[in-house]
Amino acid sequence: MSTPQSLEVELPRDASGFVRRQCPSCLRIFKTRPSRFDARVLHRRLLTLFPFENPHEGYEPVPCWTCFYCGHQAEADEWLVRDHVAYLESLARGLANHVRYEQLSHVSRTLAQNPRPTFVAVAPDALPENMPDEPEDLRPIHLVCCADEVKALWDWDGPFFCPRCGAHHGGLSGRQQIHLEFIQE
Repeated sequence: MSTPQSLEVELPRDASGFVRRQCPSCLRIFKTRPSRFDARVLHRRLLTLFPFENPHEGYEPVPCWTCFYCGHQAEADEWLVRDHVAYLESLARGLANHVRYEQLSHVSRTLAQNPRPTFVAVAPDALPENMPDEPEDLRPIHLVCCADEVKALWDWDGPFFCPRCGAHHGGLSGRQQIHLEFIQE
């Protein structure tokens, strides 16, 4: 068994293309459109879980995002949902096992140079499957500041913040409606 030559990992999306995020402070869930920094976020998290000799070479900066609900600000790699982190941890363990297996099986492949190995390399388990798709379980809210949408909890009535720019918005909720009327002059 050999390690895969290339591996694609991306955050799962719901049917509308939104990615689930979780605030590291209040732990509430919301969804945003995928960011161009999502690959860096996954790369940085894998670097912390699967260290190698030169981690500074792959460590690229990511922006700070804001919690939709409480306004907490943190770097983009702090917004991963627990399921995403658990998947990345199992992937890092799997990759480490594959690397270890390749290093140990090198002895078997070069047995002519070392006729009496003192161990036998055991093939690792397969790498975990991709994360499942996200359910459609939150309501969309349009943000005027960045001309984007965020999906939030259905029962959220309070003020909210734009995850990208941090702009504070009033508490207009899905339960309240704006009625427009034409007035005759």
